[in-house]
Amino acid sequence: MMGKLAVLLSIPILFSCGENSSEKSGSDNILENLTFTVDTVVMDPGDQVVNVQFGPSLFGLSPDQKRYYFMHRNSGELTVFDLDEKKWIKKIQFEKEGPNSIPSFVSNFQLIDENTFLLTGFKVISTYDSVGKKLANIPFDKEKFPDLTDEEGYSLHTGLKANERQELFFSLPSDPKSVRISLAIWDNSSSQGRLVSLPEFGFLTKFTLEFREGDNYSGAGFASLNLKLEENRVLAFSSGTTSIYTYDLRSDSLVFKTYTPILVPAEAEVPAISKFTNKQAFDEAISLARSQIFFGDLLWDESRGIYLRFASITKPDANPGLPKRSEVFLLAFDRELNLIGESKVEELPSQPSWPFFKDGKLWSYVNVEDELGFAVIDFNF
Repeated sequence: MMGKLAVLLSIPILFSCGENSSEKSGSDNILENLTFTVDTVVMDPGDQVVNVQFGPSLFGLSPDQKRYYFMHRNSGELTVFDLDEKKWIKKIQFEKEGPNSIPSFVSNFQLIDENTFLLTGFKVISTYDSVGKKLANIPFDKEKFPDLTDEEGYSLHTGLKANERQELFFSLPSDPKSVRISLAIWDNSSSQGRLVSLPEFGFLTKFTLEFREGDNYSGAGFASLNLKLEENRVLAFSSGTTSIYTYDLRSDSLVFKTYTPILVPAEAEVPAISKFTNKQAFDEAISLARSQIFFGDLLWDESRGIYLRFASITKPDANPGLPKRSEVFLLAFDRELNLIGESKVEELPSQPSWPFFKDGKLWSYVNVEDELGFAVIDFNF
């Protein structure tokens, strides 16, 4: 709806999660008496039409947490909003052809700073400035990693991230045949690449289901791999497990963190069968996989100095026409990634969508009459 005024819909609903929280004592579980309130914020698009049909799966937040960058992967539009003023600021239209062209399908977007963006497509990684000019092509490809298998070469860009100076690039290539996942590190200043094996993540390569019948093929994956870059370390994690790898850039050391949460399984179960020739059996396997535990991103809350991570289990519904509902949980970790709290959140029907922290509150995307909106959650614990 064009010209809509920015709206703050105050919904002072107090949710209490204490009755469902961990069996740990209050001193051990910081989320034992978790409560929160929710407000809804809608961005004013001015006279612009912003396509939020598929949600902001590609977005970035400015370092001061004031500007929100929403990349539309197909149209090449980068729309910028002011989160404090709750309004549209500008749009950057990238070219689809020519010397400054972007990938035809943008699989990954990273905001390096407010004047530099990293865009990834099939075998293409490039940086652009704030007017859409291509700055550099990044030679991050299989040839730079001779130890990679062909399968790992295809997945080389998984979770791709670059540090702020664009000297170091990281990704998580995988190979189901070798049951192997690695941390790929490319030093753009010295033109050197290397692999760091993540052996405890190998089982995550088994979470892809395949259906083949003649020339028909379908595939479904259920354990995404993700990276989070910090000043001196890299965190590797997956939606299929609570476990986290930390790679220290200063000491060149790798640490594997495992957990035994009380309220949720520590990891999803590997499917008993992964290859199907019967469509009904394939669909049933997908339903079963979707009912497993699913862990969200690691969300850094600067105001408290902790990480929060959602987890959920989708409950099967006898009526496919009804919205699916999930059991939602929240886990808390300290700066050293020790588990310090967990709670079941009865009032949330699903995990927050594309969440981030701003000024100590969790912002989560919501579609408000086809306009960009956010549920702003204020936790109290």
